[in-house]
Amino acid sequence: MQSKTLKSLALLTGLGLLPACPGDTATTVTDTEATGGSTTSGGPSSDPSGDPTTVPTTTNTTPAETTDETVTTSGPGTTTDPGTTTDPSTTATTGGPPDNLCVRLGGMEMEGIPALVTNFFGKALINDKINGYFLNSDVDAGALGTCVINQLGALAECPGVTYDCKNMLDAHAGLGISQQDFDDFVVDFVAAYDEHAATHPDLTPDDKTTIGTALGGMAVDIVEDATNDATVYQRVGRKPAIKALIGMPGEAGSFVHNVALNDAINTFFANSMFDRLNTCLTRQVSGIDGPTKYGMEVTAPAPADPGVAMDNVCRDMKTTHLGLQDLMMGVITIEDFVALVTDLVTAMDTFAVPMAEQDAILAVLGPMCDDIVADPNTCPGNTKLDDLTEAVDLNLAIDNLGDKWDDKYNGKLDSMLCVTIPVVDTGLNFVQAVRLKVGMDHTFVGDITIKVVAPDNTLLTALGRPGPEVMPIPDNGVQCCGDDSNLLATFPFTLNNAAIANGKDMGKGLTNVQVICKDENPKIDPCQFKPYKGGGPGTDFNDFKGKAANGDWKVCFGDSGKGDYGKLQYIGLTLDRVKYAP
Repeated sequence: MQSKTLKSLALLTGLGLLPACPGDTATTVTDTEATGGSTTSGGPSSDPSGDPTTVPTTTNTTPAETTDETVTTSGPGTTTDPGTTTDPSTTATTGGPPDNLCVRLGGMEMEGIPALVTNFFGKALINDKINGYFLNSDVDAGALGTCVINQLGALAECPGVTYDCKNMLDAHAGLGISQQDFDDFVVDFVAAYDEHAATHPDLTPDDKTTIGTALGGMAVDIVEDATNDATVYQRVGRKPAIKALIGMPGEAGSFVHNVALNDAINTFFANSMFDRLNTCLTRQVSGIDGPTKYGMEVTAPAPADPGVAMDNVCRDMKTTHLGLQDLMMGVITIEDFVALVTDLVTAMDTFAVPMAEQDAILAVLGPMCDDIVADPNTCPGNTKLDDLTEAVDLNLAIDNLGDKWDDKYNGKLDSMLCVTIPVVDTGLNFVQAVRLKVGMDHTFVGDITIKVVAPDNTLLTALGRPGPEVMPIPDNGVQCCGDDSNLLATFPFTLNNAAIANGKDMGKGLTNVQVICKDENPKIDPCQFKPYKGGGPGTDFNDFKGKAANGDWKVCFGDSGKGDYGKLQYIGLTLDRVKYAP
């Protein structure tokens, strides 16, 4: 049979009708007498299991019940024996083949057109080149079988059979069917037809041409990817190529084989069911822009999609990897994830996957890092370091003569000069680390207390009157005194957990006219100090770890002595932000 004339039939009887047959579609045979008493019923009820998630099955037809006492004679048939009818319009009287294609195909009886469709689906469902279009649980198997049977029945002019599912253009829209998909359906249909013809000797060679010619004009409505390269799925080589790329242990060059040889990560897979692993990963990659739908597996006929079933679908990445440990009881880290990706890239290079397709596959894999890597989750995009929010050119008096803040600090926030620092929502809204940079003028650093307040009101005394040699000065603004060296806004200092110098020692060794971060010898570079709480509450910036990053922060300044004055010019609040709470 010519390929041109069979192409449309192949898709029509398979791929194209899976969305074309809604569950409420009904097709009927209205003249039971004319067809020897056979009936078909459409819609989901045509599937005896009632389960739309099983692989496509066909609808069995049931002979009409008759008794010896009741003989149906309506229609063109003539009664020849109680309980049976004959139709002279479909039965040859000259000894040649019946002159009706429906009869030559076997009619709508189980051994007729339904048997042909069943055989075709049986071949299509185990053909990895095309079965991805069928092996998804949203395929309505009963409606699909009904549509295909009745379309062939209508084409073969079976009396009373009509096709009322979607038209071919609407049925195939968006499926991305390629020419090679189309041709592979042709192969399976022709094989099924030839086997059917072997048991239906009245079929003639011209019947193939008749069927193909009638449906050939539908090809333009079915194929959307005539050049076989519109999607990653098609360009990589469809499901068979992806299945080989994923591979199994012992299949040299494949992804799973590479993982099996990688001592850094292979023990995570020690208890894996590798047939299931291959099926799930193959479906996952095939579903990037191909026909398979991950997590919507069905119980497929062997050898298709081993290891999964309708009640044992591929699990989401988070569930699959939750609590997974290697033999050393280690959890999955970002380093492990990178090793996994590296093994995949190596496999794609081995299988000559073009770079653009590699990038597309990795673009889908990359976001899965979030669900695969255990806490602390440092997957790409989940961390932003050095996110700085600044308040500049403040020129706010801390304790000028006559100012309300002069010598007013009593340990409470309402006795301090507080500046609000709004931190915006970026999606990375948990704190990993905090650093505070301050530019201020003051002639007595030991008078200064600095507190930081997070949006949830967590409070840290970041600097508590540095300078005492024996014990912290009480956090009440009463007792004298801390270090007497000076601060200049042009020489700002930073409070940082990672600093070497301690905030307690700010100004140590300097005279009362020397400037911190300017006159030390040797220099404190880059002028960073560990937070020093003095007698105040809190510990260090780790107090904020895991807290909400977005919202209004406050940085507050208190003065505890008269006669030394200053102004606040600059605040820089730097957060290391993460997507998941550390």
